[in-house]
Amino acid sequence: MNLDPETRNGYYISKEMKQVWAVEMKLLNKLLEVCKKYNLKVWAEGGTLLGAVREHGYIPWDDDIDMAMLREDYDKLRDIATEEFNPPYFFQCGYTDKFPHGQTKIRMDGTSAILKGDIYQNFHQGIFIDIFPLDVIPNEEGSFKEFKTIRAQMKNNLELYCKHYFSFSNLKHNLSLFKIYYHIKRIGFCNYFKTYDELVKKYSKKDYKNVSIISWSAESKYIRERSWYKETLYIPFEDIMIPIPSGFHEILSKQYGDYLSPVKEVNQHGDFAILDPNRHYKVLLPSLRKEHRWDLWIIRWNNTKKRIKKLIHK
Repeated sequence: MNLDPETRNGYYISKEMKQVWAVEMKLLNKLLEVCKKYNLKVWAEGGTLLGAVREHGYIPWDDDIDMAMLREDYDKLRDIATEEFNPPYFFQCGYTDKFPHGQTKIRMDGTSAILKGDIYQNFHQGIFIDIFPLDVIPNEEGSFKEFKTIRAQMKNNLELYCKHYFSFSNLKHNLSLFKIYYHIKRIGFCNYFKTYDELVKKYSKKDYKNVSIISWSAESKYIRERSWYKETLYIPFEDIMIPIPSGFHEILSKQYGDYLSPVKEVNQHGDFAILDPNRHYKVLLPSLRKEHRWDLWIIRWNNTKKRIKKLIHK
């Protein structure tokens, strides 16, 4: 990959960002190599799919790579992960790390991709690509509504367990938080994550027509027809060919509308504290935690002030 800085669609891409992209391309190549070896289907997703179709590469202001797999192949990939993803690659999910999210990340050792909200987290925080499972969802609106409610609560519990933010003024919140924390602590993070994992894939063996990235988001724009993934096409992405679903037009139209007209948006991970391909996150985290040590207290204090104002106005 050419690491020289350049301008695409009027947007300047620095040498440093090109170096980050180069690390992500190594991660992507590794994923595609493993999927080919085990005959697993994987497709570009989100901004990566959009970039592949419209730009034949990264969207100029994008900073990551997103891929997706149907649940059956996604679970097979996790089963062989420890055998295939050895250092410097790290296969990150709720079973391999205390990672409270429904998707998988493949991380690169010796690098840093530290989000501001994750400065106090202890999981691997190297540069990554995302892999999202596509789970079958029920056709009935009532069933899906109940399904989303339970899924949202469990997802929230996992994230609270890892962050465990308390409030100065809301004792009820603190009590609820302690209950969640000790409940998950007692049964084990991996066991609780497994319960969540089983929930989001509970319909995967049923003959429903729709799939969704429900483990990550319940938004309707992520609901797709399974038939859109019936076939795989290969198109250029930077200097390689990557797989995309045959129903890419329907997927992109639903998610972005007029996807062929570039619209500069804030990228998904625009709140990076550090994005560095040359320095290990473990070296950088101590100084970041020291620098931001008051941020959490400020957030708590501001939340407390808002709650007091509400009580006064009542």
